[in-house]
Amino acid sequence: MIHLFTTKLNKMIEPVKKRFTRNRLKTRAVFAIVMLVVFPAGGMLAAAEFTDQSALAMLLCLHFSLCIAMCMPLAGWLEEIMANRELRRMNSFCVKLKQGKLDQRLELYPHKIGTVTDEIIRLQHNLNWLAHSVAKREHKLTQSLVKTRRDKERLNLLSYTDHLTGLFNKRFFELKLVEACSRCISCKTPLHLMLIDCDHFKEVNDQFGHQEGDRLLANLGQIIDSSVRNGTDFPFRFGGDEFGAILVGVDSTRCEQIAERIRTRFSDMKVGRASLSIGISKLCRHADDPETEADSLIATADKALYFAKNTGRDKVISPARFREISQQN
Repeated sequence: MIHLFTTKLNKMIEPVKKRFTRNRLKTRAVFAIVMLVVFPAGGMLAAAEFTDQSALAMLLCLHFSLCIAMCMPLAGWLEEIMANRELRRMNSFCVKLKQGKLDQRLELYPHKIGTVTDEIIRLQHNLNWLAHSVAKREHKLTQSLVKTRRDKERLNLLSYTDHLTGLFNKRFFELKLVEACSRCISCKTPLHLMLIDCDHFKEVNDQFGHQEGDRLLANLGQIIDSSVRNGTDFPFRFGGDEFGAILVGVDSTRCEQIAERIRTRFSDMKVGRASLSIGISKLCRHADDPETEADSLIATADKALYFAKNTGRDKVISPARFREISQQN
C-alpha cells in the first residue's frame, strides 16, 4: 500500500521536478549563487553593527575563502545540470545517426517556447529535423537506386534482345552457349544446338514487301519461343532470317521432334514458298573445353543446316541423319 502510494506520488511529482530542473535552470543557477554568495555576505554586513571589526574581518575572510573554494564545484555542478547532461544525450543521438539509426528522435524539454528560446531546445529541434531530413533523403536515394538498378537490368535485357522478334540476339547466344556447354560438361547433361534458316525469304520480301517479311520473321520467332521451354532452353535470332535454339537436358529424339514441330507449324503459315531448313548438333560426351566445344557445335550445326538447304530445303537434319546420309553418299 505504501509502495503504491509512493509510486503515485512520484508520478505526480515528476512533471513538477522536470519543469523545475529543465525549464528554470537559469533561475536555479541564479538562486544558487545568491544563496551561496550574496546572502552570507549581506548577513555579515548586517551583523557588522553587533560585532567588532576583527571578528567581522575574520568572518569575511572565511566567507570569501569558502566562496573561492566552492567556485570550481559550483561551476561543475552548474555545467552538469545546465549543459553536459543534455549534450551527452545529443552526442549519443549523433553517434546513432552516424550508424544509420534514423528512426530515433530526441526527447525535448517540456518547455513552451516563449520570447527567449533555450539554445539547447533549439539545438534539439535542429537535430531532430536533421534526422528527419537525412531519413527522407535516404529514402529518396534508396528509391533512386532501386529505379537505377531496374533501368540497368532493363537496358541489359534490351542489349541481349532482338527488337523484332523478342528473342535473344547473337551477342547473348555467344555468351550463353559457352556457359551452357560448361555447365552441361560438368553435370554430364545432354545439350543440342539447333540452327534454323528461312528458305526463300528474299523472295517473300520481293513479292510481298519488307513489312510482310518482318511479320513473317516475328511469327517465326513466336513459333520457336513457344516450342521450347522457358528458362531452360534459349531461343535466339542470329540476324536476318537466321534463328536457332540451345536445348538443354533433352535427348536427340526429343530435340528432333521439337525441330520438326517448328518446321511444321511454320509451313502451315503458307507465306509464298517460305519454308525452314534446320540443322542440329550435339554436345560431345567426352568434351572438356567449353569454348572449343561451343565452336564445334556451331560448325557442325552449320554444316547440317547447309546440307539441308542443298538437298531440297524444308527439312530437319539431325546428327544421326547427317551421318546416315553422309555414309550413303
